[in-house]
Amino acid sequence: MARIASFIYSDGRFGRQQPPRELEDFPLPDLLSPAADTNTEPERLTHLLDLAFLGRASAGELDRELDSMSAGNTPWHPEHFVDDLFLSELVNANLTIEVNGQRFRAHRGFLERALSTPPGDLETIRFRQAILRELDGSESFAQASEQLLVELYRLLTLLRASRDDARLEPTRFRFDVLGAFRTVVHQMAECFVGATSGLQRLGEAGIAIRESDAFSHLQALLDHHEKMATLDLEAFIGADGRLRHLEIRGLREATGNPYYRRPLRRWLDRLRVLYRRYDLGSEELVERLVMGVWQEVAPALLRLVQLICHLELYTVSRSFAADARSRGLDVCLPSVEANADLQIEALFNPLLLTLMDRPVPTNVEITSASRITLVTGPNSGGKTRLLQAAGIATVLAHAGLYAPCARARMPLAAGLFASIVELDRADQSEGRLGTELVRLRNLFESVPPGSLVLLDELCSGTNPSEAIEIVDMVLRLLGQIQPHALVTTHFLDFASQLQSQGSSDGLAFLQAEVDDRQGATFRFIPGVAKTSLAVGTAQRLGVTFEELERLLENRAENSENSLSEEIDELAAGDHGEQE
Repeated sequence: MARIASFIYSDGRFGRQQPPRELEDFPLPDLLSPAADTNTEPERLTHLLDLAFLGRASAGELDRELDSMSAGNTPWHPEHFVDDLFLSELVNANLTIEVNGQRFRAHRGFLERALSTPPGDLETIRFRQAILRELDGSESFAQASEQLLVELYRLLTLLRASRDDARLEPTRFRFDVLGAFRTVVHQMAECFVGATSGLQRLGEAGIAIRESDAFSHLQALLDHHEKMATLDLEAFIGADGRLRHLEIRGLREATGNPYYRRPLRRWLDRLRVLYRRYDLGSEELVERLVMGVWQEVAPALLRLVQLICHLELYTVSRSFAADARSRGLDVCLPSVEANADLQIEALFNPLLLTLMDRPVPTNVEITSASRITLVTGPNSGGKTRLLQAAGIATVLAHAGLYAPCARARMPLAAGLFASIVELDRADQSEGRLGTELVRLRNLFESVPPGSLVLLDELCSGTNPSEAIEIVDMVLRLLGQIQPHALVTTHFLDFASQLQSQGSSDGLAFLQAEVDDRQGATFRFIPGVAKTSLAVGTAQRLGVTFEELERLLENRAENSENSLSEEIDELAAGDHGEQE
């Protein structure tokens, strides 16, 4: 039986001996890395949890700290691609987690960091993919992980609301927190038996915590609080259905609990305390016992709170996969290998899921013989969306998550560089071309060999003859850093010349497909486009000479009618004043 050691301060207040910190070195059951993260005890989060248990932490502090948690190390530079791929919008569209009709909001900052800082090694990618495969292959593990996340949310919700709850009923609030922690531990220990992926760490951690002395103290204290004694009652009910008599038949106290004291012992202890004039009330006694148990289990609770973000990452990835499949789109866990060719089947842009029900999938292939692919095609044919889709698929694949494609084989990328959108800033010193050239310089200065490079409409905002010279220079120099690159351009004659003159060594050509009516199908096929279909696009959008002339005539006619109505109103007003 566990012994609960205590002492009394010189001023008569009750104290508790420093408990054994057997859980102090308890490792985080890391679900993100095959080698568990050693930085598992962030000082600020530890401090915030202690404050929350005392009822002194504000509601948003814990969530902000979880949002800022590390997602692991990466050789990639997020500033090279995050804005161009709209990763923030992608995360925001998939933030909501629903389990058994309950809706929760995931921690956006952590999810964005997990995508923008993917691991740079195959072992970690495969570790994460194995977890997703086991979750998809086992309904029991999938339900257990979702339920564990719900129980962790319940624990976090209690800690978030600590100020109000602790102020009104401090002891009950703290017992609720310890009870929620106990539920989490039991869930981990009992529901992941037999797991073969990283999920087995959850079961191992739950069992290790449950077998510790600290958890035994917690269990004993909660049992004492919830079931100090069992009362047997006998009730008599009359013919009218009313209770006539209630009689106590028996009372059994939980004598096996280490916190139990026999009635005579309790009476003598209280008499002894009163005789010596110690300030020791029953409420303070319970409070000190609770705080002592908290000190013992807090290190383990700290690790389990960090699990929330890990579980969110897998839950959000599975939710994205389920949503895509419900629309008739395939997703997969890509095969990422060193020095492999880039082959993606049925690739779609997940950013389009908020705009349409089912984006059109297409195939992309970049081989080691032609590592740079020049993409041409009509305006609004999907070239920019293709680059974004390829970039997002690469990011998700390297994060070990589901990618928006049916099948994929990818090289292990050393990094990612994307120049897709123009981000105008009030303080930028260069114009559009100058800003683009600065980004190109940054590409050749900092992007390591073996990266994926995505360049959209190079130098489209300047004189075509000068722009072509710059594009040609970029294509020739790109080969020296051996990337896998997708480059779009509207300089169709230049692309055709590269293809026909035999100067296409290391280059492949992809064009946006058009149908018999010269409309974009949003698929891509080998070759160079013959026309950008600018006139057709203008006609489709109503930007023709006749249409614009008609709009101007309507504006003039409406303006004349409006002026005439104003004159009539003024005249009517003057006539009324004269009368």
